[in-house]
This record gives sequence, C-alpha cells and structure tokens, in this order.
Amino acid sequence: MSELELRHLRVIRAVADAGSLSKAAVQLGVSQPALTAQLQRLERRVGGLLFARTGTGVVPTDLGSYVLSSARALLNDVDELMAGIRQRTQAATHTGQVRVGGPAGLIVPLFATAIAKRLGGAEATIDIDMHPAELVRKVLDHKVDFAVLEENPGFRTSLPPRLLSRVMFRAPLFLALAVDHPLAGHQEIHLPELAGESWVMPPVAEGTEQLAFTRVCAQAGFTPNIKHQMSDSTTTRALVQAGAVTLAKPVAREDAGIVIRPIVGTPMRQDIVLVWHEESALAGAAEQAPKALLEAYSQLTDTNPLFAAWWSRFRPEEGEPV
Repeated sequence: MSELELRHLRVIRAVADAGSLSKAAVQLGVSQPALTAQLQRLERRVGGLLFARTGTGVVPTDLGSYVLSSARALLNDVDELMAGIRQRTQAATHTGQVRVGGPAGLIVPLFATAIAKRLGGAEATIDIDMHPAELVRKVLDHKVDFAVLEENPGFRTSLPPRLLSRVMFRAPLFLALAVDHPLAGHQEIHLPELAGESWVMPPVAEGTEQLAFTRVCAQAGFTPNIKHQMSDSTTTRALVQAGAVTLAKPVAREDAGIVIRPIVGTPMRQDIVLVWHEESALAGAAEQAPKALLEAYSQLTDTNPLFAAWWSRFRPEEGEPV
C-alpha cells in the first residue's frame, strides 16, 4: 500500500465535511470529475472504499471513519505547527522581499516588478503555478504574498478564512483560429458556427475553463468536440495553426499564423482575482498591490487590438472587493 500524504488527508477531510463530491470540489478549487478520480486513486491506495455513495451525497464507510478521525487530529497538529512557524519566521522572511504567484505568462513578472517598485525597491520573486487551488494554498501558508488567479465566473476557487481577495476586472475571452480558417475573415464569430470544430482546451483536472466553456456551448445549443486536452501553450498554438480552435486569453497575441477574434455576445469571460493574506507583514503592500496589478495589465494593451479596445472602455480603477 502506498503512503498517504497530507494533501490526501485534506481531500478526505474536505469530502467528509462537505457531504458531497460536488460541494467538496468547489471548496478545493477543482472540478468534480477530477476530485472523483483523485478519491478513487486514494481508495486504491488504502485498499478499500472510504466513502459510500448515497442519493444525496457521500458518507464515510467504517474504513473512511477510521482514516478521517486520525486525519483530523493530524491535520490540526500540522496546522498548529505551521501557524507557530509562520509566527516566528514571517517578519524575517518578508523583510525587503515580495513574492508573487500566478499562472504562466507575462503578467506575473510584470506585476512582481511593479509592486516591488511601489514598495521601495523590494526584491521580487515569482512562483508560477497553473492550479488556482495550489496558489491559494501557497498564500495561506505564506509561501507567496500575492497570487493572481484567472477564474471563470460561476466556477470561482473557494478561499479559506484569513485570505482576502479582490476581483480586479472581468475581461472577455476571445477565439484563436488559424489565419486561413474559413471564419478568420469575420469581424465577430457566433459560437454556434464553431459547433463542428475540433477544440483545444485545458484538462478538467487543471482548472474550470473547460467546464465553463462546455456550459456556455450547451446554452448555445451544441456540445463542443474537445479533441485535444492540454495546457501547454506551444503545442496548443501548433494545433490551432493546423486547424483546431481554442479560447484565447484577453492578452493573447496574434502571431505565427494565428488570428484572435471576438465571440458575438461575449459569452465567455475571465475574472482576474488578486488574493493575499490578512496577516501580511508587508507594510503598505495590500494598498499598493491592486494598483501594481492594473499597471502590469496596462503594459499589455499592445498584445492585440481587441484587448486594447476593451481596456480603453472598461479599465477599472482598483477592482471590486470580495
């Protein structure tokens, strides 16, 4: 039997506390299919069922109850240990340094540079992670001071107590097509026109974009053919150049035979969310971080004309508190 790790115990506790896989998935910031697969792997690790499925959710089995009781005690001890460590080391580790986490791309380095400058030339470090739930955990554990999340409305990552957040803005998602695609010449594209296309989307286990997209397509009257599931941008671009279609982030750039086009009605949007700890030891950082993040995005308005036009019309001042 393989050993259990702390992250496995947190999953078991979350499922038990929520009473259903769907609610636990929201709290953990993952999709329900991804959580189901993870729980099945855990049950294979321990050699038996941890939860019994009912008509209204899940309940621990005898084995699950045994594991859960020990998991709660162990996790409480670990949380107390980490709190004590943070209390003793926070001031020393934060002096003169700001740590920023977020997804791959240009925005995190630009944000780190901007906030470091606003904090009087502090040393800036970055932590790239494509999983919002992991970024939230790193903020909670004081491994990063600020995290930038790219969220889909309706599928937001749940934040634990002691974390604060601000929705900086909600920007439109666009379409990326090959320059010789039959619809590439359109100024706007109706989503149902792409019902028969082959789509490239990030895996469900790595975020909620695919789930949000599938829901929007269902509302438009079709089920998308998601032929390729990957988050690697280089491979995605190659597939789009070869004829596939994908969603494009607000700051996606047109190049190498790819064009960016808006979707009629803007059915897909992306929330840019800033997350930080209420016990941050960085003086003035919580006030300066929203301004620094907007400053970073303002430097990317030349990536494509669509984002530039949207930014000039809807540019927020400091975001909406959550």
